[in-house]
Parts: sequence; C-alpha cells; structure tokens
Amino acid sequence: MSIDSLIKKALSKQPMINPSRTKKRAQPEAVEQEKVIAWAKANERNYPYLQLLHCSLNGVKMTKAQAVRAIAQGMKKGVADLFLPVKQGGYGGLYIEMKSAKGRISIEQSKFLKDVSDNGYAAFVCYSADDAIKRIEDYYQ
Repeated sequence: MSIDSLIKKALSKQPMINPSRTKKRAQPEAVEQEKVIAWAKANERNYPYLQLLHCSLNGVKMTKAQAVRAIAQGMKKGVADLFLPVKQGGYGGLYIEMKSAKGRISIEQSKFLKDVSDNGYAAFVCYSADDAIKRIEDYYQ
C-alpha cells in the first residue's frame, strides 16, 4: 500500500467533526465584559487598586460535575459578574452585573444586587462595556 492510500484509509475511519458543533457562539455579554477587563488593565495606573477588579465566573459553562463542585465550594446563583473591592465615596466596593443589549436580569441577580446595595456597596446593571467603564470612572469620583 502506498502512503496516500494508507492516509486515505486512516482518514476514512475517523469520525467526521460536525462544523456546527465546533463553532463557538459569541456571547455578547462576555465580549463586553472582556472589554471592561482590558480597559481596567490598561488603566490600573490611573485608578488606585483598579487591579483588584475581578469576575465571579458565574457565566462560565461547566459540566455537571464541575458545577456540583463549584457550588460545594461556595459558588452562588445571582452573584454579580464584576467586583471592585475598593472603598470609595462611602461604599464598601462596586458590583457590576453585565448584560447584553437584550439581556434580562434574573430574580437571583436582582436580589443579590439589592442585598449588597442594602449593605453599603454600589451595585449596577450595565448593558455595554462603555456603560460599565463609565460606572467605574464615576465610582472613583
């Protein structure tokens, strides 16, 4: 058998990958959040402790086993996407829930934002990176 026929034979036995299953779908909310984090990294010198801005990873897709483990370790529904643990203007920190332009806030998210607000934190829902960046800048004023 020639090399070409061996390759063809090996390839014919390989399962075909369905392109629609491998194509990653863009998550508009995640894209906007990435823009906020990129802006924050570029502006850490302009705002004290901006390097502390971090995400909750609640929007990350997990297997069932990973989700069970994350919940056992304290992951909770409704926790805001971004948190800036910096005291400013009478607030203990800033929580931001990122949403796409068409996104809706869940009951758990609404309750979380109300609870943290009642406990001295600034809390906002932002529908774009520009909106979130403006909230962060305003928070520092």
